[in-house]
Amino acid sequence: MLQHYHRIRSQIKTVEAVEELVPTGPSHRKLFVLLEHMKKFRGVTKKLQCDTIDLADVRLLFDSVVEEYPCMRDQLKPNAKIVHSPVFESAVIKVINGGAMSNAEAAAVKRFEVPRCGSKRKAREEDYATQILLAGPSKRAKNGGSVDDISYSSLLKKLPPTSNVYERFFSQCKIVLTPQLTCMPPANFEPLMFLRASGV
Repeated sequence: MLQHYHRIRSQIKTVEAVEELVPTGPSHRKLFVLLEHMKKFRGVTKKLQCDTIDLADVRLLFDSVVEEYPCMRDQLKPNAKIVHSPVFESAVIKVINGGAMSNAEAAAVKRFEVPRCGSKRKAREEDYATQILLAGPSKRAKNGGSVDDISYSSLLKKLPPTSNVYERFFSQCKIVLTPQLTCMPPANFEPLMFLRASGV
């Protein structure tokens, strides 16, 4: 509605019937400021629905929104009530960004650890000086080398950060489940909905 007003404001002024209803002065400026805020929120919500976005990107977006709009801190902070497992989410973000994890975070993603084959043997074959030079700046950033020695499954990077797909699926179920279909057993209804969602 605000965008529509922004587009047609100059034409509205020429219509005598509604000329008195057109916001002027401070009201007009407030509407334009509000429109700019809404554009930012729309951009964030659209980005959240992208298929290529991951948890680290979402956390970055939320932190930026909280920084600019502190009133949203309780809803968007990492340990908000809606977050099922804040420790796990924090661990996944650190895996994606390559950060050092706490013991609790490492325990939360332990099931996703992937052993590296042949890394110990290669380390023995290289001399001490070569190992230091190959490590470069990352050698100084390590905490005992424990973080970089562990590799994690690529599934962590592909975790869906939002439940938009599932929310849409459940909304479709509500639409399809008409009074005529309520007599259908759940064992039959569920496969039909999953087949419909997968496009089969």
